[in-house]
Amino acid sequence: MAKLGIEIIADEQDPWSLLAKLAKAKFGASKIHKLDGTNTINIDNGANDIRGLIRDDVIEFYCRYEDDSLKYEKAILEFCRESNLTIRFCEASINNR
Repeated sequence: MAKLGIEIIADEQDPWSLLAKLAKAKFGASKIHKLDGTNTINIDNGANDIRGLIRDDVIEFYCRYEDDSLKYEKAILEFCRESNLTIRFCEASINNR
């Protein structure tokens, strides 16, 4: 999966709750859940095109198709602006998770 070039810093919010709000608002998920055998979290209602990964207070994102990266980054950035959240831009990469 391709790592997106944007991360959310949860600051003083619970990362799991924040990820659930994002998933509902931008990816149509009714709930989020950890995927068996991975540390990643399903955030798109089972389509498995985008996943989240929580590391302490940082939420990372991975998408199945690298060509969709900009679409997902745009949706995450829009959510962060609407919610006044802290983001961090990072180097995108290809990872198998």
